[in-house]
Amino acid sequence: MTCSLCGNSEFEIVSERDAKSGGDLLVGMCVRCGLVQQTNIPTELDLSFYYSHSYREDYKGTLVPKPKHIFRSANAAVDRLDFLAGAGVEAGRLLDIGSGSGEFVYLANRSGFEAKGIEPNRGYVEYSSSEYECEYSCGFLDAARGEYDVVTAFHVLEHLPDPVRAFEKLHDLLSRKGVLIVEVPWLEAKDASPHNIFFGAHVYYFTADTLKACASQFFSIANIDTTVNLRAVFKPRPESVEFQIPAAESVEQVKRRLREKGWLEYVTAGGGAIRPLQKLQRAVRESAVRGMSGKEITDMVYETRSSDSEARGFVH
Repeated sequence: MTCSLCGNSEFEIVSERDAKSGGDLLVGMCVRCGLVQQTNIPTELDLSFYYSHSYREDYKGTLVPKPKHIFRSANAAVDRLDFLAGAGVEAGRLLDIGSGSGEFVYLANRSGFEAKGIEPNRGYVEYSSSEYECEYSCGFLDAARGEYDVVTAFHVLEHLPDPVRAFEKLHDLLSRKGVLIVEVPWLEAKDASPHNIFFGAHVYYFTADTLKACASQFFSIANIDTTVNLRAVFKPRPESVEFQIPAAESVEQVKRRLREKGWLEYVTAGGGAIRPLQKLQRAVRESAVRGMSGKEITDMVYETRSSDSEARGFVH
């Protein structure tokens, strides 16, 4: 195998187990650039079939979203709109890659964007099109067409077979002064259980430096945030440049963080000690939306969160 970023063939194995299934899963770290990836990258055809047919059922247990999933997605959508507003991105033609059950696209339209989404799972596309009456199409990143002021990819890149090629396609979708917003799980985060990090559905595991490096040929970085996952704001380069491979110090940092991950860090610095209470509180909140439609849930979350923001002096 070779590194998808720098082409190196020397890796250190960091995990041998799939946290979801308990089966075998070899994950390695490139010793040259620090990118962490599965050692056996699935083919594009295999990934296309999996995400269009099985992924939602494997990870959500359903072919259409349950009310609790919509409640979570709507809250995440408001968080993401807040992040966009904080980055000065509040209007324009927007394409959401991997739009899921559609809450972000719907709320982006409510917030002043001309938004549409593309999603590989047909069941979720049919659900979101019917529930929110916005424009959603069924397909993968390669099927996206048009030119946009804003492209968003929330928890998409870790699932794709080639992140560098993905950034090239994302670059092609943006206008010259456009903005790309990316969110992926952060490998260095302290709030993930040490037995709940590496999954068969996640082909890549990013640090801030490896994410920036994968994008560097086609994008410059405008902002990086690790408050919630790893979020980045990218600006398209007018012309492609040479890759900016992470320095040796960055690679050592990845090694150090992987060594430090463990139950002590998770329970203390990662908040694992209070996680059972948080799950109980979330279950109580989610029980209140049973029987509500997706649009009712999403509107309620948006309006409640907007009222809270206004009370704090912030308006979407």
